[in-house]
Amino acid sequence: MKAGVTILTNNPRVREAFPDSEWVEGTPADVARKARDKVHVGWRLKTHPLAGSIRLLRSPYRSLALEEAGTVPDGGQVSMIEEAVRRLERQDLADNCPESAEDYGLIDLDLLCRAMKGLEN
Repeated sequence: MKAGVTILTNNPRVREAFPDSEWVEGTPADVARKARDKVHVGWRLKTHPLAGSIRLLRSPYRSLALEEAGTVPDGGQVSMIEEAVRRLERQDLADNCPESAEDYGLIDLDLLCRAMKGLEN
């Protein structure tokens, strides 16, 4: 993992692939709230908090990469993460079938791996 980058996740597959990631117990909204707390003290999102398709908003998993950048919050970053929290809090994950969780976990891991590879370049 790139120095200075932290991954927040509630996805067991991501935690296995990135052992240094920060585990967040709970829903995708909980992951976004944890990221929001970091963005408000100057961290920068390195992955979009709503990456993927509209269907992926219903995923039980969310993984976000952030970089510690200083102490001054960026207004655009704050707006982006606040909107993500609002949208994720409105999602009803109760109707997801358990069989889909494994697929969602794999998609979340794949999106994160591709983003991390892009950060290395």
